[in-house]
Amino acid sequence: MKTAAILAFAAASLALVFLTASPTSPNDVAFQSFIGEHGRNFASTEEYNFRKGIFEQSLKKVEEHNAKGLSWTYALNEFSDWTDEEYQRLLGLRGMRNSNSHLPTIQLPKNDQPKAIDWREVDGYVGPVLNQGKCGSCWAFSAAQTLAGSYFKAYGEVVDVSRSHAVDCDFFSHGCNGGLQENAFAHWMKHPFILEEDYPYEPKDRKCQEETIPSNNRLLKSAFRVDVGDALLYDALVHMPVSISIRAENDDFRHYGGGVIDGDGCGYEIDHAVLLVGFEEETTSWIVKNSWGPDWGEHGYVRIAKNSDRHGVCGINQQNSIPVFEDDWKPFNE
Repeated sequence: MKTAAILAFAAASLALVFLTASPTSPNDVAFQSFIGEHGRNFASTEEYNFRKGIFEQSLKKVEEHNAKGLSWTYALNEFSDWTDEEYQRLLGLRGMRNSNSHLPTIQLPKNDQPKAIDWREVDGYVGPVLNQGKCGSCWAFSAAQTLAGSYFKAYGEVVDVSRSHAVDCDFFSHGCNGGLQENAFAHWMKHPFILEEDYPYEPKDRKCQEETIPSNNRLLKSAFRVDVGDALLYDALVHMPVSISIRAENDDFRHYGGGVIDGDGCGYEIDHAVLLVGFEEETTSWIVKNSWGPDWGEHGYVRIAKNSDRHGVCGINQQNSIPVFEDDWKPFNE
């Protein structure tokens, strides 16, 4: 058995040496650098060549886009050797058995002149950039982080809300196969949220552990839908970070490197949940926190142009919501 193990290890080592042989072209050099940066390890020559082919397509897109001199750039990232199917698994926004249409619309003060907002600059509202891993749990990350901001607004206490609590226990959603932030809010109105330290996140579906993990946290009192439109989204952002939905199955978002995404290249059929944390007055753009780790985009963030189109750039104006722990928030026309 030892001999077989040694031979297997030797074969793997030889394969690794072969696959990391001296590069002979600029694309080879770029791919070798990518392999080292992202810790890739390929089991065969076939897999190496397959991933290299995808990487070269990504590299071409990055170079061609950046040559246009637009308001945002592309960059190589963790997804540069992923298939479309692998990437799509991250996009977990799903309108399941419930949708946000059952939430009341919030009545908010109107702000005539948008000014800069950045909740990252106010301690307690926005935590560190997180990574959902290979799981379509973006909806749970968006919901949990919005809930934490709302809790801080009401009680002045910083909490780290468990993402897996929603992934595993919100039965109106489907865990890593997708869900809806509003479903998570509805769950936390019936079951007190659990802290991350008590129910740590894992990027996979598991049996709900809610009954075995005690929680003394407060129930969420209510949640509201932010009506469609950029002005109404800004009005909500004035009060706290907002749980938002966007379109991410496109090259502009997948390869985003920095700057302000503008135009209609994103599309508007929403498929990804994120957190709106600010508005940049100088560039008239939204500041959005993603859940793909700090190496993506602008240290985990993306800026998206604000406009008055019904859908908004990347569909950002359409399906947004906020959870509320305070008593003085009123539904529209109440």
